Amino acid sequence: MSSETVEIVRRVNDAFRAGDWDTSLEAYDEEAELDTSRMPGGGIHHGREGVRRFFAGWLGAWERFDAERLELIDAGEAVVMLSRLSGVGKGSGAEVAMRSADVFYFEGGKIVRHVGYPDADEALAELGLSGSRG
Repeated sequence: MSSETVEIVRRVNDAFRAGDWDTSLEAYDEEAELDTSRMPGGGIHHGREGVRRFFAGWLGAWERFDAERLELIDAGEAVVMLSRLSGVGKGSGAEVAMRSADVFYFEGGKIVRHVGYPDADEALAELGLSGSRG
């Protein structure tokens, strides 16, 4: 990967946090795959609209939600974004806090695969990186 792909992930995340779905989704390939199977109630989502539907549903499940970007890592074959997520579940009032990771794979300058990990250390271990980052 390159500093270019790291910057793409930074722009995607900045747009997502600002609620600018269109800008965020432009970086995804039309046939991109979002793998949230490691998350409770997760699965595999296809295409830009699948990504949009997943995140709209995810954000709708929270009374309050915050995602603080901790670090962007050029992992060679991918870009890893470490985040600290916190929130209060809508309806349940359950408080949640975790250090998560999103791993982005690219082809032709577009995100073709995005894998969400509720446990950042799991993602780092799978990519052969130290678990003590972020």
